[in-house]
Amino acid sequence: MKHILATVLFLLIATASEAAKAKPFLFVPKNAAEGPLPVAVWLHGYRGYSPEGYFAGATVEAMQQHADALGAVIIGFPATTDLGDDTQQWSEEPVADHAYIQDRLKALTAGLKVDLKRVGLFGFSQGAMVAADLATLYPDSYRGAILMSPGGMGSPKASEQRLPAHASQVYFCFCGAEEHEGNVGLTKAYAGHLEKILGAKVTLKLYEGVSKHTRPPDFVAQFTTWMGAILNSDRP
Repeated sequence: MKHILATVLFLLIATASEAAKAKPFLFVPKNAAEGPLPVAVWLHGYRGYSPEGYFAGATVEAMQQHADALGAVIIGFPATTDLGDDTQQWSEEPVADHAYIQDRLKALTAGLKVDLKRVGLFGFSQGAMVAADLATLYPDSYRGAILMSPGGMGSPKASEQRLPAHASQVYFCFCGAEEHEGNVGLTKAYAGHLEKILGAKVTLKLYEGVSKHTRPPDFVAQFTTWMGAILNSDRP
């Protein structure tokens, strides 16, 4: 019954708000014809979506270089729930958010040679919490995630049950060491849970001297290394 209600919620959200949402963004590598290509999916923070891309202040050229270096499609779109002022938030209901992401992925990559079994998530704040929960609950759909300063409206809903696919997942958990204690605590908690309970490969880093709630200072330089480790992880 819970699954059915969540699916109905997803359908209502998608139908009611899709027309009002900002356009998605899509960066396709120059070797797209070679496919099938893996996909990196950006999950923005609360009210934080930008159709210009996944990193404020970065040029379109810089983000295109990420796609070219990864040999992966990088995609982003507004979250599930429209708030009525051209901003969105994730529902934090895993079944609904997962169904929405999978629907958007299939629609927006139609015509491209993509491998939807090689998908990595990367998210900031609320998007990071959603990325962690979905990747743990649906490990056959997501190879892992980059979690940047996770936080949310509700409680985390990560899987408590270790599955064989978790062992091949890769996660990066980042936060400023002087950020809000809730973000720091959740970053550490996810890292511990992902590694000790689920058996995934985890890198945890708290950036000393960083108090601003923002992406890691070396994000642009290191993104392809982090996401490459996720997308290229070995899977039986």
